[in-house]
Amino acid sequence: MLLEESIKKEILARFSSKKIAVLYGGNNEEREVSLRSGKNVYEALISFEELSKNTILIDVKDGVTLANTLKSENIDFCYNILHGKYGEDGVIQGMLDMLHIPYTGENVLVSALCMNKLHTKYIWKLHNIPTANFDILKNVVNIDEDKVKTKLGLFHYPFILKPISSGSSVGVHLIKDRATFLSLKENICDDEYLIEEYIKGTEITIGLVKNKLDIFVFPILGIYSKNEIYDYEAKYTPNMTRFEIPAKIESVLEERIKKSAKEAYNLLGCRGVCRIDATISEEGNINFMECNTQGGMTNTSDIPEMARSYGMKFRDIVLYILGLKNEE
Repeated sequence: MLLEESIKKEILARFSSKKIAVLYGGNNEEREVSLRSGKNVYEALISFEELSKNTILIDVKDGVTLANTLKSENIDFCYNILHGKYGEDGVIQGMLDMLHIPYTGENVLVSALCMNKLHTKYIWKLHNIPTANFDILKNVVNIDEDKVKTKLGLFHYPFILKPISSGSSVGVHLIKDRATFLSLKENICDDEYLIEEYIKGTEITIGLVKNKLDIFVFPILGIYSKNEIYDYEAKYTPNMTRFEIPAKIESVLEERIKKSAKEAYNLLGCRGVCRIDATISEEGNINFMECNTQGGMTNTSDIPEMARSYGMKFRDIVLYILGLKNEE
């Protein structure tokens, strides 16, 4: 088990005298998900007697207010469960570094890198990590279909269009035909998008965490959405998605996936609990899509589901994440 009784006692002893703030909410399109994640994390932490009196929730609205609150509350440690912009892109991490307050999750560089899907895929491509063909699509609102085909001759309908830096599958679209593409442009917010080859097959997600000896891989989660892709609606609406854990994958392929996932994780400099999303094509090829450094902790989120399948209670995976960060 990841959280042996001795490790649990050590973490609780280390944090019993520290003031812990659970940072949640935020001010972006993923706010609602973060509110749900944060409440779950807070309830899990205060369920431990040692942490029940010294853990508080802070709804993050802006940096100035947050800095003042952290100072006035004499916070020693932050459990960061913010999602999206300012929460998992290195911004809040940099602020906490300047305040000399340690926190859960990845550091500034890793957070910023993994939040940017384009640069994540550049690194993977450079090191021969299997990932679907992709490119950047600039000025999406004013671009026409012919320009897409000219710029990206290897693409054809259907393809995936997604924001370069966003999480929770917000703004991810399967573009099946010309009419869909033209109508979607009317609702585009960002100027630049990632355009990606659509790989039809089985979606999976791989949870990883670095330990003293190696990288631990959670049981792989198979994802079967009622929608054609695992989008925001499918991800956070109960009964919209069926999970299979462990995913039914042929053993040789499973070992290949785990080996490549570990390499993909290492190349990005990850050290905490991260989740790499991927697709197994109908031909049996693996294609890695992105690395999520701040996975949701809602009732329908993937990391808690993986932990449960491994025999870990929700509150134990929360405590484990709390204890991962070394306080240098």
